[in-house]
Amino acid sequence: MHAALFPLLGLSGGIAAGKSHVATLLASMGWSLIDADALAREVVAPGSEGLSDVIATFGPACLRADGTLDRAWVASHVFSDGAARTRLNAILHPRIEALLETRLRNLPINTRGAVLDAALWVERGKAHHFDAFWTVDAPEDLRVKRLMARDGLSRDAALSRLHAQASASERALHADLVIPNDGRDLSGILAGAESALLADWRVRRARSWRPPMPAPFSPEQFRDVLDALLSRGGDYGEVFVERRRAHALGMDDGRMEDVLASETFGASLRLMDGDTTRFADLIAPAFDELMASARTLAAPGQGSPAAIPSLEARTFPTPSPVAQDPGQISLADKVALVRRTETLARDHAESLRPGALKQVSVGYGDSTQRVWIAAAEQVNGAWTSRITEDHRTQVVLRVNATAGDGAQLQTGYQALGETRGFELFTEAAVRETVHEAVRLAIQALDAQPAPAGTFPVVLSSSAGGTMIHEACGHGLEADLALAGMSAFSGKLGQKVAADGVTIIDDGTLPHKRGSQAIDDEGHPASRVVLIENGVLKAYLQSRKTSRKMGTEPTGNGRRESYRHLPIPRMRNTFLAAGSEAPEAILRDLDRGLLVKRMGGGQVDTVTGNFVFQVTEGYWVEKGVPQYPVKNATLSGCGPEVLRDLTRIGSDLHHFDIGTCGKDGQGVPVSDALPTILCPALVVGGTAEPLPSVI
Repeated sequence: MHAALFPLLGLSGGIAAGKSHVATLLASMGWSLIDADALAREVVAPGSEGLSDVIATFGPACLRADGTLDRAWVASHVFSDGAARTRLNAILHPRIEALLETRLRNLPINTRGAVLDAALWVERGKAHHFDAFWTVDAPEDLRVKRLMARDGLSRDAALSRLHAQASASERALHADLVIPNDGRDLSGILAGAESALLADWRVRRARSWRPPMPAPFSPEQFRDVLDALLSRGGDYGEVFVERRRAHALGMDDGRMEDVLASETFGASLRLMDGDTTRFADLIAPAFDELMASARTLAAPGQGSPAAIPSLEARTFPTPSPVAQDPGQISLADKVALVRRTETLARDHAESLRPGALKQVSVGYGDSTQRVWIAAAEQVNGAWTSRITEDHRTQVVLRVNATAGDGAQLQTGYQALGETRGFELFTEAAVRETVHEAVRLAIQALDAQPAPAGTFPVVLSSSAGGTMIHEACGHGLEADLALAGMSAFSGKLGQKVAADGVTIIDDGTLPHKRGSQAIDDEGHPASRVVLIENGVLKAYLQSRKTSRKMGTEPTGNGRRESYRHLPIPRMRNTFLAAGSEAPEAILRDLDRGLLVKRMGGGQVDTVTGNFVFQVTEGYWVEKGVPQYPVKNATLSGCGPEVLRDLTRIGSDLHHFDIGTCGKDGQGVPVSDALPTILCPALVVGGTAEPLPSVI
């Protein structure tokens, strides 16, 4: 799609939000409209191959008397059955995309722009494939009324259809623009957004669809290495090449103590033959060294040479376009950022409580990684081969403030990091990060010791998704599930959480710390629904685990560097938003703990038992926070928390960032949850125990 000579606008929105209305308005402004719903009807027209496949999958009951597809029958079955929805999508989506490409090719080159209208761009992991992505939203009650009137549905049936799609808050995470279609005049909003898009769509496209980068080896050399690697048999061969540049600065109490720079170049080879994997890594290899290593790995084999075709170059857009490559930013500018951050912290602390700030530490880091992955694989007796590449950029600014009052020292920590370039560090963003770190440190001086006992706990969206990541997410990684080291082992298709609980891992979220164009095995980034409405639907898969489980890779094969084997890892993991106002959840907390910031902790993936620190929490009485607490911990069992959740907020917006460690490897991740009520968690504290209210 990126080859079009005019802007491409992806348009989406929840059912009955008014997406078609906005599409019509854009068409009246001169945009060409391609409606995915119309294409979906075309691919299942009478006599089509698509309709034949739908009949074979769902039976003749899906047809009307005149031989056309009964869309109402299909909707009633797939909206309530995630597996059926997946089977239908597998039939429709490839055909719809082929038609879409044809329609785009047939548009005249002087087209003002093309609107690609579809409800499921986010669910399909395609929201970053356009020059801009807009979503249409409307209040849920209004959408329910529209749907009931339009389709003659009951309220419960209408809500079921709404909740079968991504939530409005999740779509907003992907969107360049959220259009509020609540009855207001949209002409001004659309005119302004159109003007901005027409002015910079070429720049956007160049950043998202980066041109191929010169690889350290030619396609012919990559193929020669794969030929040598698979010369004595095997099912899969891979060459992973990496170049990485990184910088780190550290300032402590006004002294620049660390100025580090590194540049690495390396490659690894992997050969899979049945359940056997052979692996080698090389520092700054020449082509002859790669060939020698490939022959060494191949030597134990006893099979026939692979018939590897020419490598197919595959290109995928990045969900995280970069405006200012940190590698092109001078050291002086990075030092100035760190010094400015330290000064802001001291000035703000002095304005809040003179003399309270005792120490400030500031850390800056950036990483620019380029990877090329050449792979050959045998599937059903036939060999395929491809080469993919990615350019990944990470930047982070960390602030640690320590405050004291003569009797105690307390710390506040805040980090600003994304898959962006140096443009992330705007004056407003840096100031907000600094102010939050200082606020947390000084507020902790006035905090009271936390009570101990078993209480209801409200986890605010600002707490981030530490609990989802640690207590649940690791157990959803396929290697741990296969090894029986997960509380979710062997439970696919079973109810493992309360109704309304949906957990998603998405590598396509724009600029989130775990996002990238492809994983470290060359698979495109994707959105994976792990738990849907309480039912375990999938695990996070690498190529190796997906083969063992008879499924497809999910784009979660990740590695720290060329020195490591890829294993199933999380990317951006979150609990999907519900429909409750977060204020209402807190208001109904009679007595318990409100957690606004989570710290580190420990978890047993086999049982799901966890202990986490609370870095910002408040004791609540009758829905009102009474005072901040300190030295609090939360203990519980992740799967039990999921089963007991009864209230889920609509405020999914804050993602915590971190580096996740597993099997000696660290990879960048983020996690989030909306405001939730945990009916019973063990609160550890140093105050006198209070009677538990559970």
